[in-house]
Amino acid sequence: MPLPLADRAPARTWTPADTGTPARQPSTGQPPIAPGGAGFDAVLAVAAGLLDCASALLWTMEDGGLRLAASHGLPAPHAWTGSLLPTLVDASRPVVAIADAAADPQLSGDPLVTTGAGLRFLVATVLFGPAGELLGVLAAGDPRPRTEAADALAGRLAPLATLATRQFGGDLLARCRQVAEAGFSAVILVDEQGETLFANTAARELFGPVASRGQMLDQLVPAALQLEPEAVSAWLLAPAGPSGSLRSLRELRIRDSLGELRTVQAARCAWHDGNTRGTVLVLRDAGDGAPRREPRSGRRDALTGLPNREALFATVDSLRGRGTRLGVALLGLDNFRAVNEALGHVIGDTVLQVVASRLMAWLPGDAHLARFGSDEFVILFPAAGDNAAIEQQLQSLLREIARPCEIEHQRVHVEACIGVAFDDATGGHAAAYEDCGSSGLLALAALALRHAKRGGSMQLRHFSPAMREEAVDRRQLDLELRRAFRDGEFELHYQPQIDLATGLPSGAEALLRWRHPERGLLMPGAFIDALGRSAIAPQVGTWILQQACHDASRWPLVEGRPLKVGVNLFPAQFNDDALVAKIDAALAASGLPPEQLEIELTETVALRDDGVAERTLLQLRSRGIRVSYDDFGTGHASLSMLHRLPVDRVKIDRSFVRDLVGNRGDKAIVRSITLIARNFDMEVIAEGVETRDQAILLREFGCQEVQGFLYSQALAQHVFQHWVKRQLAARDDATMALEHDHA
Repeated sequence: MPLPLADRAPARTWTPADTGTPARQPSTGQPPIAPGGAGFDAVLAVAAGLLDCASALLWTMEDGGLRLAASHGLPAPHAWTGSLLPTLVDASRPVVAIADAAADPQLSGDPLVTTGAGLRFLVATVLFGPAGELLGVLAAGDPRPRTEAADALAGRLAPLATLATRQFGGDLLARCRQVAEAGFSAVILVDEQGETLFANTAARELFGPVASRGQMLDQLVPAALQLEPEAVSAWLLAPAGPSGSLRSLRELRIRDSLGELRTVQAARCAWHDGNTRGTVLVLRDAGDGAPRREPRSGRRDALTGLPNREALFATVDSLRGRGTRLGVALLGLDNFRAVNEALGHVIGDTVLQVVASRLMAWLPGDAHLARFGSDEFVILFPAAGDNAAIEQQLQSLLREIARPCEIEHQRVHVEACIGVAFDDATGGHAAAYEDCGSSGLLALAALALRHAKRGGSMQLRHFSPAMREEAVDRRQLDLELRRAFRDGEFELHYQPQIDLATGLPSGAEALLRWRHPERGLLMPGAFIDALGRSAIAPQVGTWILQQACHDASRWPLVEGRPLKVGVNLFPAQFNDDALVAKIDAALAASGLPPEQLEIELTETVALRDDGVAERTLLQLRSRGIRVSYDDFGTGHASLSMLHRLPVDRVKIDRSFVRDLVGNRGDKAIVRSITLIARNFDMEVIAEGVETRDQAILLREFGCQEVQGFLYSQALAQHVFQHWVKRQLAARDDATMALEHDHA
């Protein structure tokens, strides 16, 4: 039996099981819903969007009859109160679909059809309460005739009916979540400030990780992508006004979860639930269906969904093949490894997803985005010639990436640097990479990124030819170093260390030299940094240990005391779990007592916070091996390291010794270092001593040993042995002369 309208008498009430006999309507325990009642706006917006209709209406039971409670997409709700649409559904026919109301005798003269709304396709469903009571009728309509059958629409209407029913008592947002998750369209609810309150599964698949609670709507729908940025921004967050004052549908441009530019059709509606207000968006493809996520192929990054390196190279080749001039910005995160180590890889992966989302939201419409490496992303864009404008945009991107994010109750700060390169063969920048295909331009950006990271966090650098020249030289040097080690061109020289109390040698520091077949004997400044970065550094370091122990075991005694040998380790050697075992082996093979070996520690190793340095040094000292802190006073954390690291003595850097005699500041620094060392029960040695005045001052300040050109430069093994013997002979001659004078 059709349902009665409130303004048509006599009104009749019934239950779903009713077959024609009147029955008393159970009480809902809720007050009547007045026309335009609060809270139904979001329900109707979702209904219109999921059914792909321009309008939606809701009738509620009041005083035994149906009254229009709310409408969406209709400019004058009072005009539709006389519609017969809700009378077409009943217990035996809970869903009805009218393909073309203008041709249907039941509705041909209905105000929904004949007035300004001009609806042709109509669908309606009955709403029942939890006790089986009639609550109302939910309907939707569209000006386009359609042939969908009621049975086909029932699946979509069921969750909508549940949502509308539960809205009579309950939390609107919670109910919207339930029905939105059941739909196939992307649904997003935001508050008055544009902050996302809820995004259904379809929305998360469409946008990717960026569609999360707390994300701002202007990040999901960036103004920079829109053909009419100001109009779209005003439309998205316009406050609720008179019905019909805003267009109900708009085409929006977005970046989907794969980083690709897409156009979607959006329906919006202002909603409110008590004191909470905002906007609901329902998004569908501008073509013929709901937004669907494309299946990820082998060219998609599994974590972020972005194109990977292979896809990026294919895009570069394709664009360059059409003659397009390109620019590349390679963005690399700073110290991302620390995030993984401190917070775990799960949070680290989420951080990468957040960064990818921010990049997609920022990305201009004519640009391409890809994940290039573990913590690197590439932005590919047409080179427009206005480098200053591009740099300004990228600087703003660095600030956007640096915004802190909260992940699993952890506040995470991540900064980045950017290297930029342009495909400018006329300027010579990319000429050397013309034959390298797609990878050449990326290589230029990688060089620029390397230089940006040298300058600290949030730096941006443009590629210059000098960067490539440096890279070529660095590669050539690495190849030469590998050959030099293979061919035995490295050798050790030893610079004597002098006991200021006796004036006699106390030991020597082993210093690496490279006897180049063409350039002659090279000092460490020409190659030591490159060697430290090379993959052969641990092998060379092991050879240095073995050779130094072998040479020191053959040095003469000085007044019955053996001479110590100091050896510098490369930072990479501390990554070797077998380091202590290799030192033990070098001592055993040479026969050198552990007390004669001193390991010199650099700040690079001392600043490691993983505990490796402490554990290794403790093992060495337990064997009797001494440890010194090299270049003390020059680093950022020299003083703070003394109480943490097991060190026997500190070495004052030559930069403080050079002007020691005439510079009050250097005097104060050296005096402070010796005082601090004494308080820590450490000895002090100074390097770079070239004058007797320097030596005298250092002895007055409490320095025990020195080394420098005042005494000797670094000497080859056989020369050093002869030098020690000459020093002992000269000391003996002086002693004999003194005794003769006394006699």
